[in-house]
Amino acid sequence: MGEIEEKSAIVIPFPEVNDVVDDWRRLLDPGQVRGIPAHVTVLFPFIRPIDLSAEVLNVLEAHFSRASTFNVVFDSTAWFEDRVVYLEPQPGHQFRTMTKQLLEAFPSCLPYGGKFADPIPHLTLGDGAPRASLLKAEVAVRDSLPIETHAKEAWLMTGGMGPNSWSLRQRFPFGDQHVQRI
Repeated sequence: MGEIEEKSAIVIPFPEVNDVVDDWRRLLDPGQVRGIPAHVTVLFPFIRPIDLSAEVLNVLEAHFSRASTFNVVFDSTAWFEDRVVYLEPQPGHQFRTMTKQLLEAFPSCLPYGGKFADPIPHLTLGDGAPRASLLKAEVAVRDSLPIETHAKEAWLMTGGMGPNSWSLRQRFPFGDQHVQRI
């Protein structure tokens, strides 16, 4: 059996929510174990890491340099079926707009492989854990809501399925902030 291919993603990180969600994510979210921080996904899967050329990075840099920082409030939880509990970012439309704009530039990168026509912006708290554990996390986290923060940069991350396999490839600050190449 061959090695599992690495993937890439464009995410908006929210380190300000870690105090509230990190312990729960460590227990209930496989993404956290893989090294993915608390975030709202903009586009996943993105381009295969081996195909991340300077041209692709330049398109991303130009795109996000035109974006403006914006306020985000996580004030409620919601569910995808009985399997995933998450924090809802408000306003959600700005994340949807970013996804649609990136999809115009990278039409082969269908969000979630095309499984959802209009992906719902979310910050995963738990995914695939027993329902009782997810409910316990949801109740505990609700007491700390709302969390007010700002979306101010996008991250290009790459990784696989193993623990701590995901890493930051490049930051794309919004607006007049400067790109930090890793």
